[in-house]
Amino acid sequence: MNVLFVAAEVAPHVKTGGLADVAGALPAALRSVGHDVRVIMPRYRSLREQGTPVTGPLGASFLPVGVRAEEQRIWRAAATDEPLYFLDIPAAFERPAIYGEPDDARRFILFARGVLDAMQYMREVEGWQPEVVHCHDWHAALVINYLKSYYAYTFGHIATVFTIHNLAYQGQVHPDVAHLAGLHEGGLVEQGMGPGIANSFNFMARAILYADVVSTVSPTYAREIMGAEYGERLDGLLRSRQDRVTGILNGIDTTVFDPHTDRHLVANYRVSEMRGKAACKAALQERLGLTVDPARPVLGIVSRLVEQKGLDLLHAVLPWLMRETDAQLVILGSGHAYLQEAFLRRAEQHPGRVAVRIGFDAALAQQIYAGSDAFLMPSRFEPCGLGQLISLRYGSVPIVRATGGLADTVREGLDGNGFVFHRYDPKDFGDAIWRALQCYRDQPSWAMVRERGMREDHSWATAAQQYAGVYQWARRLIGRG
Repeated sequence: MNVLFVAAEVAPHVKTGGLADVAGALPAALRSVGHDVRVIMPRYRSLREQGTPVTGPLGASFLPVGVRAEEQRIWRAAATDEPLYFLDIPAAFERPAIYGEPDDARRFILFARGVLDAMQYMREVEGWQPEVVHCHDWHAALVINYLKSYYAYTFGHIATVFTIHNLAYQGQVHPDVAHLAGLHEGGLVEQGMGPGIANSFNFMARAILYADVVSTVSPTYAREIMGAEYGERLDGLLRSRQDRVTGILNGIDTTVFDPHTDRHLVANYRVSEMRGKAACKAALQERLGLTVDPARPVLGIVSRLVEQKGLDLLHAVLPWLMRETDAQLVILGSGHAYLQEAFLRRAEQHPGRVAVRIGFDAALAQQIYAGSDAFLMPSRFEPCGLGQLISLRYGSVPIVRATGGLADTVREGLDGNGFVFHRYDPKDFGDAIWRALQCYRDQPSWAMVRERGMREDHSWATAAQQYAGVYQWARRLIGRG
């Protein structure tokens, strides 16, 4: 099939989160099994400043937004076989920020209009058009709304798929934005939406309503968002379309995340030869000022330091962890200032046992996966989660809360690959850590749990097959499959 991916960020070009990993890896996996997948994203200032090689401009036009029109030029990534297009819209993206600007609504209206303009260019100049348009998160949501309304005559034969990576970020803005977008036809069905949604302009809600198929990044998250607890006031709208909602687990890039070849590690290892992992643990302890002791369990966490990721639970159990166990704790991440400061204080109080690094360091992250014995993900909610998939591959046994993709990938028990708790409660989290530490004391049992996780396949190949099935489903729904 011909598939057009639309995303606000694509790794390795621009990345702020997991969306970029999906938009960077899934198209390649789909291409490897014969699909013609092209990707389109904004050309941010950072891309221009870092000298990302491009060819073009391939076309230039003006995009309407409200009573004005803004210039767009289309570029294509050069020096690569990857069919990736950059939309150069200076009014929207010639600035330092990726997100978080006061005019984000206007910026991503322009992006959506630019995508439709680029689709016309591809069809008329390059002789290529998609059979499926696959849009990701609220920044790309209006592409689907436009395809199903103003562009229905031109592109009505194209199936649409919308993927929700995190329902909490919806692009909900003032209702007057409808006029700015030229979408004041009042087409959003106000069925079952929570207070404040139906009388706003909500980018994501529009994509959920108009897409032929809606996907999320794990099967459990797809079920969770049908209820009020996780539905972020869109659960009624989602239930009205539940026969078109599915969940597909993300994968990881198994060439990047491979302890056998990872150049950031002091020693490489694999499931059949684990000696290198002990060297990685000692190197991590030494680098971060922890007591170098192979017998002490090292617990690692690489995360945004926010409550969604369960960092308030971790802070609550830390005194118990220091008092009742001999475990060491390594934290890498950034986020809410009060959590950063709280963990830094704990590191000062427990030298040799707690190490905290604020910010993100890709090499150190890999070293934490390799050097830790267990990996903590006590998330309040987690649409998919990549950390537990990476930790499984690196032999760092995950300790997680059973939510979203964590529930789909981590199991406790006779066939387990980790340790799981259910209630969002410090005691339950502490109990899961205690069970893990008890297992760690029985090294043959620990090795069996670790080996099960390392042997699992969480590559993108499985997800690519499932998405190809979703594309066929979407095409059948519009009578094209």
